[in-house]
Amino acid sequence: MAALPLLAACVADSSREDAAAQALLDSQRASLAALGQPMSSTTAPAAAPRGPGAVQELLGAAPATVIGRLGAPRLRRREGDAEVWLYSAGGCQLDLMFYTTPQGLRVTHAQARASGVGQRTEAACLRDIAAQGQRAAAPGS
Repeated sequence: MAALPLLAACVADSSREDAAAQALLDSQRASLAALGQPMSSTTAPAAAPRGPGAVQELLGAAPATVIGRLGAPRLRRREGDAEVWLYSAGGCQLDLMFYTTPQGLRVTHAQARASGVGQRTEAACLRDIAAQGQRAAAPGS
């Protein structure tokens, strides 16, 4: 049952982050309006990282799908029949294990964890990894 308080904390963190982002956007709009330059409602916000919200979303994914969502891993190695990928960003790490299935190579195990002493939610970790992957894939980076 210890997972329920953790899940509630993750949802609360996400809600607070959404509210803070909306407040910042509203503040920017108010500042631009005060200068006589209202922000266009057609202005597209920067693309949000396309990462998963939970490691369970990666289970069963093919390597191309994972790379499309998270970018290239920092480390990729073979261990017997498995292929292990390591991602690292923002004080956390993500381990993925791939095994060959009838559908081809697929994620069969995924684990996100904080590195160091800082506390990180799984969702924040995955968001940071996806954002880092987007930056690495962007032209000129």
